[in-house]
Parts: sequence; structure tokens; C-alpha cells
Amino acid sequence: MAFLEAINKDLIKVPMTARNGREAVEELVSLYCSNAGISQTEEENILKLVMDRERLGSTAMENGIAIPHAKIGGLKKPAVVIGISRLPIDFGGEKPSSIFFLVLAPAENPAEHVQILSSIAKVCSSQLLVRMLQSSRTKDDVYQLFFE
Repeated sequence: MAFLEAINKDLIKVPMTARNGREAVEELVSLYCSNAGISQTEEENILKLVMDRERLGSTAMENGIAIPHAKIGGLKKPAVVIGISRLPIDFGGEKPSSIFFLVLAPAENPAEHVQILSSIAKVCSSQLLVRMLQSSRTKDDVYQLFFE
């Protein structure tokens, strides 16, 4: 599955309300789990996996983008949860992040996980796209940037 195929309008949060890195991950994981009908116990497991990965090294990139991610055992298909924060959040990078792509992928297909991460990094190398994402006011604005 390609990056664009993993995007779902219901998994876009604009604006985010998080004030720090952990809250940002919690907010995006919660959005995914509520839309996927996932139990509180499994949500806590997903959050732990994402935070464990983040402790290995920040997934903050240039241009105020962060790509927290995890491989989840038993997940049927990859998901990308997109969040745009009005106030930049310290996510452990050189500069604060305001654009978040939470990537959850099946543990059983690591190549797909890497492909999605690579696609996001490539797409976000466009300064114009980054500025347009940062100025998005609604999830429809974000969705249209990728599909129209």
C-alpha cells in the first residue's frame, strides 16, 4: 500500500490541541483508535510501541515535520494519521514540529512500513507543500492538498 492509499480524511486532525511531544502522539493514536474501533487496552499498547520507537531517536525532521511511527502486530493495513498544530511542539528535533504524520503499519510487512516513511519524507521535501500544510485550517484543506 502506498502512502496516499493510507490517507483517510477521518484520520486528519486540524488543529491539534497537544502542547508537548507525548500529548501529540497520544492525540494522534487516540484519533486512529477511535476511528478503528480499537479497545483502550490496545490503544495503550499502540501508544507504548510508538513512544518506545521515539525513545530510540526522535522522528522529528527538517521543516517542522515529525513522523512518529511503529510496526503493530496483527494490524491488517497501514494507517497514516495527520495532525497540524497551530503552535510548534518540541519533538526532539533541531526545530519544533507543527506537522505530524503518525504511521502505523503491520509488523508482518516491514517493507511497506519503510515505503510509506520514505514517501512521506519525499513529499515533505517540498517547501511549498509544507507551507500549505502549516496554513491548513481544516482536515478538508489537508486532504485536498494530497488529492486535488
